[in-house]
Amino acid sequence: MGWLYAEGENESEGGNHEGWVVAVLSDGTDAEQDTFDDAEETWKRRVNWAWSYKYDGKEGRRKAQGLRVICYCGWRGARRPVDFADPDACDVQLRQEWERHCEISMSRMLTQRLQRLTSDLAVAFDELTGTFNNDSEPARPLLAAYAATSLLMDVEAWQRDAVRAARKGGFSWDEISGPLMMSKQSAHEKFAKHMEADTEETP
Repeated sequence: MGWLYAEGENESEGGNHEGWVVAVLSDGTDAEQDTFDDAEETWKRRVNWAWSYKYDGKEGRRKAQGLRVICYCGWRGARRPVDFADPDACDVQLRQEWERHCEISMSRMLTQRLQRLTSDLAVAFDELTGTFNNDSEPARPLLAAYAATSLLMDVEAWQRDAVRAARKGGFSWDEISGPLMMSKQSAHEKFAKHMEADTEETP
């Protein structure tokens, strides 16, 4: 099994993202990804992936000229250097690259938890505004207005926090603008001043 992204409550339905590290061969092609049959041998050798011994250039075997991380969805990362002396050390940069790909491609897929929360909120507001006729409970439109306003203030703060975290994580304004559903210029104009204020306040 390869790397899985955002399991549990942070998992998005339909993500279909699983990552593997594969060898890049001398002709530029990618070697096959690890299989279940490789699992026992990699465990014995105490390595994460089979490329370090299947493509080591010894005893007639082909030799890896580089490494690449690939994803179940069809995405392929850039070719990276190979290190036979410390195979698992290669994983750090490759996994960061793959996780970045996953985060960008899944940025508009709500997690199961968020889906439940938004659904519950929608039902609560329908009840407060009287959209659903319920003879046993009176409509509370003013409370609905207050709650919506309070939530809007919270959401704007959450949005700023999310953009701040994305910038600290190295995401570009172009990558951030997509989930915000606005242009790169609009995203920069709206949020850059908050990022600059944080910088100025930092001692």
